[in-house]
Amino acid sequence: MKLKILNYRTLFFLIGFGMLAYLVYKLGFQTIINNIFKTGWWFLGVIGIWLIIYILNALAWFNIIGEEKKEIGFGKVLKFTISGFAINYITPFVSLGGEPYKVLELNKHLNKNHSTATVISYNMMHIFSHFFFWLTAIIALFLTIEIEIRSMLLLILGMIICISVIYLFFKAYKRGIVELAIKTFSKIYFARLFVKKIKDKQELLQNVDKYIIDLYHDRRNSFYYILSLEYFARIIGCLEFFFILKAISFDISLFDAFLISAGSSLFANLFFFIPLQMGSRESGFYLVFQSLKLTPAIGVYVSIITRIREFFWILIGLILINIKPKTNIINVEYE
Repeated sequence: MKLKILNYRTLFFLIGFGMLAYLVYKLGFQTIINNIFKTGWWFLGVIGIWLIIYILNALAWFNIIGEEKKEIGFGKVLKFTISGFAINYITPFVSLGGEPYKVLELNKHLNKNHSTATVISYNMMHIFSHFFFWLTAIIALFLTIEIEIRSMLLLILGMIICISVIYLFFKAYKRGIVELAIKTFSKIYFARLFVKKIKDKQELLQNVDKYIIDLYHDRRNSFYYILSLEYFARIIGCLEFFFILKAISFDISLFDAFLISAGSSLFANLFFFIPLQMGSRESGFYLVFQSLKLTPAIGVYVSIITRIREFFWILIGLILINIKPKTNIINVEYE
């Protein structure tokens, strides 16, 4: 008798559900229930905000795919987006587990090289928008808040880093990231073996670079449209903190929510290798609230609510993995 091997969808679902169950157990089911009731109807707003964010993320990826997007449909791209992020949240060490899943799903509609290229290109844009978001926050701090000399030096350093990374991204879009990476790493002695292995995937790498370069040179309007979608998704995300703090009658402005979002996302990305940023997120919120002269202890409550929101969308994403729609529920077309 032959043993039936689990398909990748079932495997992702089982691993993801097991990790989610463990994380819920660690946080405590009663803690989750108590904090949802504490947040009240505002919690629905927190959940809804992230549906809007995922739709904007999916639109960005949908437009990166190009002409073939008509064959896939926006509904499937949205499904892959939510499920991909769900897997990323619970991937140990590096939050990239959802990328192979997205490539495997796209392989059913596009050739393998094309699928990989679109996923890499979208991830670049997703990261790219992060630095624009952080740069906006730094500029806003300079213009609106009196800053001590020590803090000012840190902000200037942060601004230099953001501008430098943005410059490198533009350079990568103009010339291709693979060529740039190979030239950079080939100069490092211990990285030469890695570079040699990369060159073995020449066809795939050329296709990735072609997509990245074509997006910037031949689809310039689409390039800035996609970047705007990703940036706007981060701005929308600031409302999550506004809703959470309004739920406990905390006096907060939209600008404060923007700074909390920028600071917490920066701290979370510094510890990207920890699944769900366990422990580091709470510390990050505490430090952000303290630096903004807000009650630091409230940062722990905010962290718990954002974690519960993640649990909800992880569950939705895992359920979507095993759903095979016969037709696209949503089918939109954008230039």
